[in-house]
Order: sequence, then structure tokens, then C-alpha cells
Amino acid sequence: MNPRLLELREQRGVLRARCAAQRQAVALDSAGLQSLCALADRVQQGAGWVRRHPQVVGGVAALLVLLKPRRFWRWGRRGLIAWQTWRSLRRRLFSR
Repeated sequence: MNPRLLELREQRGVLRARCAAQRQAVALDSAGLQSLCALADRVQQGAGWVRRHPQVVGGVAALLVLLKPRRFWRWGRRGLIAWQTWRSLRRRLFSR
């Protein structure tokens, strides 16, 4: 067999082994992100549920106003600030 062909086959084997090792390293390094991604998916699903059921959210808010008005306004203010901060950050991050 051609010596050049044998050399290329050997290099191919070395490169394939290196690729396999790199794939394994990436898989190990990204394992910690899996739980973070799962949490992000759950938050996104929860936000979708709230968008599909605004009447439930409104009913709970009305009930809280009737039962504990001070607490509701305190959390409402915090929620409004968080929402405004998120909108501002989103505009800055994704406007480019």
C-alpha cells in the first residue's frame, strides 16, 4: 500500500480519537448547564400558562387584595419594578 495513504489513515485515526475526547470533555463540562436549562424551560412554561389563563391570575390578585391589601401592594410594587427592569434589560440586550 502507498506510504502516503498509510500516513493519512494514521492521522485520521488520531484525529478521530481527539474528536471523541473533545466531545466527551464538552459533555462533561456542559452537564452543569442541564439543570439550569431545565429551570429556564419550567419558567418559560409557567409564563405561558399565565398568558393562557389571565383570569386565574386576576382572580388570585383580587383575592389577595381583599384578604391582605398591604402585602398585595408591597408585592405588586416589587413585581412592577422587576417587570420594568426586565423590559429595560431586554431592550438593551436584544436591540442590537
